[in-house]
Order: sequence, then C-alpha cells, then structure tokens
Amino acid sequence: MKKVRCLYRVSSKQQLHGDDIPLQRNECKEFIAHQSDWKFDSEYIEKGVSGYKKAIRERDILMEIVRDASKKEFDILLVYMSDRLGRREGETPLYVSNLNNLGIEVWSVKEGKIETEEHIDKLLNYIRFWQAEGESRKTGIRVRDAQLDKVRKGEFVGGCAPLGYDLIPTGEINAHGRIARKLVINEEKAKLVRQIFNYALNYGYGSFKIAKVLNEQKIPALKSDEWKSTSISCILKNPIYKGYVARRDGGPNGSKTYSEQPNPDYIIIPEDIWDKVQDIRECRVKRMRRTYPISTSGRLLFMDILYCGYCGRKFTNGSKYDYWTTKDGEKRQKIVGRYRCGTKAVGSLQCKGRGAYRQEEIEPILLNVIGTYMDSLGKAEVYSELLEMQEKQRKALQTTINQQKKKIKAIKEDITTLEDKIPDAIRGEYVIPLERLSNLLEDREKSLQDEIQTLEDMEQEYEQSELDIQDLERYNNLIINWRETFEQAPVPMKKVIIGKLIERIDVYNDDIKIKFRISLEDFGQRIHGNSDTTLYIRDSK
Repeated sequence: MKKVRCLYRVSSKQQLHGDDIPLQRNECKEFIAHQSDWKFDSEYIEKGVSGYKKAIRERDILMEIVRDASKKEFDILLVYMSDRLGRREGETPLYVSNLNNLGIEVWSVKEGKIETEEHIDKLLNYIRFWQAEGESRKTGIRVRDAQLDKVRKGEFVGGCAPLGYDLIPTGEINAHGRIARKLVINEEKAKLVRQIFNYALNYGYGSFKIAKVLNEQKIPALKSDEWKSTSISCILKNPIYKGYVARRDGGPNGSKTYSEQPNPDYIIIPEDIWDKVQDIRECRVKRMRRTYPISTSGRLLFMDILYCGYCGRKFTNGSKYDYWTTKDGEKRQKIVGRYRCGTKAVGSLQCKGRGAYRQEEIEPILLNVIGTYMDSLGKAEVYSELLEMQEKQRKALQTTINQQKKKIKAIKEDITTLEDKIPDAIRGEYVIPLERLSNLLEDREKSLQDEIQTLEDMEQEYEQSELDIQDLERYNNLIINWRETFEQAPVPMKKVIIGKLIERIDVYNDDIKIKFRISLEDFGQRIHGNSDTTLYIRDSK
C-alpha cells in the first residue's frame, strides 16, 4: 500500500473561520477511499499563508514535506487543487519536480496526477501554475480595488484608530462575520492633535522638538513610555486629520490612493492648515529653508537672515551674561542678546564692519520697517497678477497631461500585441519563449499601472490648481492684522512670521538693507516681478 499525506492550505485568516480546511480534508479523504492501493498516513496544514506572496523557501510546511520525502516517510502527496502547492509560475513546477526526483508522486483531487517527466508535462505545469499565479493576482487586484473604492468614497477601511479617534461598534456584522466598527473623533484626544499641528505651524518646531516638548509636559505617549519623533511625523503627515482617507495602492514608491472628497466626520485639522504644515516639513527635509529661514530656537528674532554688509558673512549668536551684585549683596545675572559678525567672531581683521550689535539696538528698527512694509503690502493689488500666473501654470500642466495620455495609449497597444502572441508562444511558434513573453507582459502591465497613477496625480493637481478666492481673502486679512498678531505672538511664532516676510538683511555701519519676500506663501509665486523689493534705512546704527 502507498502511504498518502495530504496538504491543506488557506491563504487568509478569514478563511480559517469558514469551512475551507474541512472542505479540502473531506475531498482528499474521499479521493483516497476510491484508490485501491492508497492508505492515508497524515496531513500537513498551512494556515493563513499566501501561495503567491510567499516564496517556497519561506514556507516552513513545504520545507518540512521535502525533509520527510527525503526520508522516504510517504509515497504520495495529495492536494485538493494544484494551486494549494503554490501560485508562483517559476517556483512551483520546480518544487513538484524536486518531489518527483525524491520518489514522491504528486496528485490533485481536481486535476489528477501532476507529471514532470516529459517535456510536454513541464509545459503543461508551467501553464497551470502560470494561470494560478494570474488568478491570484486578479484576486488580489479585486480585493485591493474594492478597498480602494471604499477609500475613494471616504470610508475608513481598517487598522488601528489614529490619535484623535476611536473605533466604535456599529451594531452590524461584516462579510467576515465580525462586528463592524466605525471611526469617530474623540474630542479630548483631538485637542492634542491640534496642539501638535500648532507647534509645527506657528512655532516652527520639527518632529524631534515637538516630541521633546510633549515629554517635558509629561503628556502620555501613544504606545511607548515617551514620545518619539517618528510618532510625531506619522501624525503630521496623516491626511485623515483633514478628512481624507488614504491607503497604499501597490503602486511605485509606496504610492497611496486618497478619498476624492474629505469626510467631514473625520476633520480635526482644516485642510489649508494641514497643507501648510506639509510645506514646512518638505522644506525642512530638503534643507531648502525657503518657508522658514529663521531658526525658531533662541531669543534673537533675526538669526539666520542677518548678514554683515561688508564681508557677507552671516551674523552669529553672540549673546552673553551680565553679572552684578545688588546693594543687599545678592548676586544676579541677565542675558544680553547680541548679533556678532561671523568673520570677526573668529578673530579676523578682514571685515570693516562693526563686530557686534545689541539685540535692543537693532531689532526695534527692523520691526518698525517690517510693520510699515506690511501696511503697504496690504494695500497692493495682487488679484489680477495671481490669476495671470495661475492660467499659465494650468496651460503648462494640461500639455503635460496630454503627453502622459499618449504614453499610456502606447503601452496599452504594446500589451495587446504581446497578448495576441501568447497562443503562438505556447505552441513554440513564436520567436520569444513563453516565459520571456510572460515576463515582458508583466513588465508592461506594471508600467501601465505606474503611468496611470502618474496621470491621476497630474489630473488631481490640475483640478486643485484653480485659485481659491477665499484663500486670497484670508491672506489679505493676515496682512491687515499683522501688527496685532505679531505683538501677541510668543518668540518662536514671531520668528516664523519674520521668516515668511524676509529673505535676508544686510547690515552696514550706517545702512540696513532688507530684502523682502514678495511672494504669497499660499501660492508660492512672485507677484511684483518689476518692483524693487529692497528697502534701505539710512543713518541707522
């Protein structure tokens, strides 16, 4: 009698709750009962293992089967269907061939004996597992597309609740027989989310500094003993806070699909605030320092943009402590803020300018000029210039979109041509072998998905490029109320505001030259290309 061992596999944990394993077991045992010289010996079970995503060498049960086969512990390996062995066109036929070489017959209840001796057997096996791999891909695509469709509609499709939300039962049972849950805002937790975004936007803090501040305030962290910069980064870049659900879509470089419209039930951070925080983070990562050229640490308001007009070196922090003793004998100290020329700070005599300026000496002059500038900018007519620039940008983007559509059309034609040649390749009548043709087809299909995703990103950018009049009104309102906003702001926030307005300041013995940023942060474009954006202050020391 031939000893038969059975292999049962389910590819997902959800299938474990159904009848998949018992179904495979019953079918295999009934098949064995109809064979006169077969005897059931034992069984192997793989739970929640994908035959497509996991390589054979990573599947412990398949490795165990090979070890048992090499010891001649059984004669036949029986599966319900051949795809239970695997869904990889390149690996699975070789695995079956290896078992055959060890003297083990491989059978399928639905397909019979899986042969590997003749050349035609190898070709049929290749086609069989090639089809199984294709079906697995299609199944994965269907599942992914179903989830992405929910994402596009603004539905939360699973996972842990982000900070600021709770997952609560809906009272309904989902397709897998489990209690369905929905995402709702937890107002107490949402306060912390708003504070984190406030630190990033108005204080100019990076994720490391925010984590440090939260730890100093002894605010409990999410999943560890203390806050870490990585946790803060995940919060700051999560679009759920502006109401958009996102999920990885299997595209290049971890691309994501986003909901088409924000879900108002999820909004904790207004969209314009969320977008500004992303701009700040991008500038910091790329070291562009375009949005916030000023360091937000320290007491000096103009660090990183104040330069010596003679040597061109940036001023450094030359603050020092003054010490004195009161009449009562009490020792006291106070910090005196100073800006020092970078050249003279290292002892060089090459610079003709002053070596240092006291904070109380230079900052009031600069702040007065900035206030005057903001008052005049608030009266400027910028609306027509913005519309003109917007139209030019949209035309250029539309041209790029049209070119992308042509590229996609060419790839689709390539795929059609390759698919038409598959029957010839199977018969051996095509110049390219079937395996090579399959790889080419796979590459083109992947390229098609990548290019389609790129087109969708372009089209989304085009749709969002239209100027929002409300944004312009909010910006003008900021200009009008600048003095009040600035005077009431803490020092880090003042530095952020200054960084939005000024590109650099050059200080001379009797002049101060200020170069303003004549650009709207909301639109990132210069609006007064022909105007002189530099102001000179005479006889200022």
